Amino acid sequence: MNSEMAARLADIYARSLMDLAKQSGLVEAVAADFELISTLLAQNPDFEAFLASPYFGEQTKRELVRKTLAGGLQRLTINFLCVVIDHNRGALVPEILGRYRQLYREYQGYQPVEVTVAQPLSDEQVEKLSRELAEAMNRKIDLDVRTDPGILGGMIVRYGDKMVDNSVKGRLTRTIHQLRNPVKRQK
Repeated sequence: MNSEMAARLADIYARSLMDLAKQSGLVEAVAADFELISTLLAQNPDFEAFLASPYFGEQTKRELVRKTLAGGLQRLTINFLCVVIDHNRGALVPEILGRYRQLYREYQGYQPVEVTVAQPLSDEQVEKLSRELAEAMNRKIDLDVRTDPGILGGMIVRYGDKMVDNSVKGRLTRTIHQLRNPVKRQK
């Protein structure tokens, strides 16, 4: 499965769980459960491999999940993991956890913002950029800074369905387009 398809599936599963958690009043509890599961996966890579493995049947995986996690997690979380397993999506658990974490942050009022720059930023520059963007947007933000030397300089900011391209490459492209397609003046 390609990464784009995996991301789309993880998004569908995470959104479905978020909807169920909202209906049940368990959004925070499920987020806490997912942090525990993330820790478990980080400490036990074999568990992640087990969930993804085609060599173990769904029933075996469900039983291990129920025995291992029962009593420590919400019933909704355990049932959700069993549904994921039943649909042979155990390999997507880390992506689903990450996507749910993003949805939870949005639920808390944070706006995800992706900024692409030509060169890596220092911690101080990232902090300053985060403060300035949050102030300009009048919201709490989760900033994700990426590096792409191909933009030459400046930055590209993406949030929600908006993009502001203030990169050198973007400005050059727009300038060339304007030179090739001059706007005729109205008389």
